[in-house]
Amino acid sequence: MINIPIDIILPELWLTKNFSKNEWGEINLIVGPNGTGKSLFADQLKNQLQQNYKVRLLNAERLSGLEKQQYHYYGNSNLNDGLNISQFKDIKNYGEQFGLSSSAFIILKERLDVRVKIEALLSDIFNKTIRLVEEGGFLKPKIQNNSGGEEYGLKEKECHGLKELMTLLTFIYDDSKNCLILDEPELHLHPQFQSFLLSEIRKFAGDPNIDPTKKIFFIITHSPYFLDLRSIDDLKSILVCHYNQPPNFVDTLDSQDEYILKKFLPRFNTHHKQFFFSPNPVFVEGYTDQQIITLLFDKLDYNISASGSSIIDVGGKDELAVFFRLCKKLNIKARIIADLDAFFKGKLREVAQEDENCNKYIQENGLGTDLSNLIGELDRKLKLVADDLITKTTTDVDINHIINYLNPIIAITEKRNSVITSMLIALVKFKEKIIAIASPIQQGEINYIIPRFIQLLEAFKSANIFIFQKGEIEHYYTQTPIDYLNFTDKDKNSSFHTERDYILACANITELESNYAEVIPVLKSSVPQIKVDLSKHLKFQIVEWLQTVQRAISKGDITEINGLKSNAKIDYKLFSQIIEITDLQVSEDKRFVCKIKINKSLTKIDQEISFTETTIPHNFEFKI
Repeated sequence: MINIPIDIILPELWLTKNFSKNEWGEINLIVGPNGTGKSLFADQLKNQLQQNYKVRLLNAERLSGLEKQQYHYYGNSNLNDGLNISQFKDIKNYGEQFGLSSSAFIILKERLDVRVKIEALLSDIFNKTIRLVEEGGFLKPKIQNNSGGEEYGLKEKECHGLKELMTLLTFIYDDSKNCLILDEPELHLHPQFQSFLLSEIRKFAGDPNIDPTKKIFFIITHSPYFLDLRSIDDLKSILVCHYNQPPNFVDTLDSQDEYILKKFLPRFNTHHKQFFFSPNPVFVEGYTDQQIITLLFDKLDYNISASGSSIIDVGGKDELAVFFRLCKKLNIKARIIADLDAFFKGKLREVAQEDENCNKYIQENGLGTDLSNLIGELDRKLKLVADDLITKTTTDVDINHIINYLNPIIAITEKRNSVITSMLIALVKFKEKIIAIASPIQQGEINYIIPRFIQLLEAFKSANIFIFQKGEIEHYYTQTPIDYLNFTDKDKNSSFHTERDYILACANITELESNYAEVIPVLKSSVPQIKVDLSKHLKFQIVEWLQTVQRAISKGDITEINGLKSNAKIDYKLFSQIIEITDLQVSEDKRFVCKIKINKSLTKIDQEISFTETTIPHNFEFKI
């Protein structure tokens, strides 16, 4: 890490709060939603970095003047004829002042070593050749395909992506600056070339105070392709911006968390990186959880992306805990959906114990002050119930199944978690059957266990940890028989594909809601609910039109359907975009019945709606 003390104040966004950071990486990434002040932050960052480094900022509008066309209504560019050779100094100064990239071509003209690298790039990757032509006192970059064809002006006929890549790389290769701030370098670039650009940045990244050929990079990005995390230092070099407060970053990590993250980094893919860009990520253990949950949200028309949520699988319970803690440091409001066994063991329980909302819940509900003790108490009681149950004899198939499962493992210390987890699932499923054969003492324990378990689930939920109380997501499957006690990886794989295919093919929301009635509340409570309600906006427009129709018929302006469609005040030409008039019957006393249908692009329900002269607009109802 490189020591660069930075203190930034943005009162228009953060009021009296300030940002302070001393240790920076060779490549630093600034991420966050639109409107969180990243560009303003970059301006302040540039001002402070200039005290010790030769800094160049390239903003998101850097191609200004290099557009293919000039839209005269919006202004003219002085670069229409090329770069005025007599004004090279001014062009450079303006480019540096405003964060523009047009001066890259002056660098290519003046620096043969840089131009050779760009020419090699164009030739070997894009099969093109660049030529810097001087015409009438202007420098004009021209391009020609190596396979032949006419030479053409880069500004007028080349794609934005190639312009971006050429100009960004020029500043990276140019050694006159040792610190670059790049605002959204991914603009116009195919993901493949985003990765290529990052690989070139890595070649030049370093501490220029130690090696003058190196540069420090600050990259503002919305692209996961620039989050190529290879070390814990890379992780500590990410700033996450939020609305109305300074950015957050990871300064220190628990040694165990750091160990788990180091092991995880080699498989840290684009999918995992979503949590840096999501204000409300939901972490799950495995890909089957991720797939089923995402599909259910999609099919039930819950647009979780609108609330900034994404479902991310991380591979295990300990990873769930580490990512959750990481999000807390970055002020990202993460959620976790976990299997029941995480309730009793592992780092996830530690996370709940550390959470102030969880502790507040157990205290306010008179449960005590220590979550660990409460879970330990539940653990002991479940073991006692299991010990009692295996001594019983019964003809009940369900109870015999749990007895036969428990018998071989009840005394094995390493299997304790399996014993208590399976016992709890059995109680959730078959409480009354188990009570019927339990000893009187254990009956009392069972009547204590279930209510306390529900309370502790709520305590976990207050910490944004949501537990499958039936064990695992597979125990909520509906398309294949599931043995909740003996469920192999082969069974899981087969049942997952069956379940996934069913959900994909099912177009009936009511059927899905019925089949997954037990799991849907868990899923819905795990994400902020933002459901686009088209009906209230549609109703406002239709009600306004309905009142106009009522007035026109009562005045005698309209007596039949064609008159309704042609009346200027009714403006049916406009409103036919959202409704269709199917019938209108008007009597001599001006009573009427008008029938309409909602446009099929706005509703999935094919229904005919009637209104009359007595319809109260405020009470007018329809489904969409």
